Amino acid sequence: MKQVNRKKEFIIWLLLLLPFIYAMVVWNKTPDQVPTHFNFKGEPDDYSGKAFALLLMPFLNIVIYFVLFFIPRIDPRKKNYESFGSSYQNIRMLIHVFLLGIFLFITQTTSGGQPLQLKLFLSGMLLFFALLGNYLRTVRSNFFVGIRTPWTLSSETVWRKTHELAGKIWFYGGIALAIAVFFLPDLPAGIVMGTGVFLMALIPVVYSYLEFNRINHVENDHTASHEQ
Repeated sequence: MKQVNRKKEFIIWLLLLLPFIYAMVVWNKTPDQVPTHFNFKGEPDDYSGKAFALLLMPFLNIVIYFVLFFIPRIDPRKKNYESFGSSYQNIRMLIHVFLLGIFLFITQTTSGGQPLQLKLFLSGMLLFFALLGNYLRTVRSNFFVGIRTPWTLSSETVWRKTHELAGKIWFYGGIALAIAVFFLPDLPAGIVMGTGVFLMALIPVVYSYLEFNRINHVENDHTASHEQ
């Protein structure tokens, strides 16, 4: 894999550092028991100590950083990262922006004793999927990132076509679902999001299977015609 862009990597490290700075700023203002789980109405139904609530996700974010950073070095297809290294770094940055956003959103909301704004939270998650879809089309065959089915991993053509389709579905579907969820009541919003995300994940998997079989069928027919 090519050398990482240092400016982008510096930004990622800032994203890792910001939650710890924020935790220090709000530490004395945060109650000893903080909501850490919510029901479908956004109401807290479980609590934890503030050390757990304020430090778990920042430390988890650092663990995720090192996992994502070293993945290309252990992937049997690590050479393929050469062709989408910039996009992969952008995906890593996007993941850390998303985790930082969740941390700040939940902490700011719960430290003030307010219910979680569930629809806003779900819409943010769907926009994250949409942005991931924007980069998904550039991902090349590997064992860790993307739509990894037996059929995409067995064929470069199937991988490319599946990710082109998945990228469009995730991008446009994520935006459409984010808008719909924001304006729906809480329960329908949860149902729409769950159904939508399930379909966004399922359709590329089914497509990869069908496309793999179609290509094999064409190749077998071509081989049979030459043997006759």
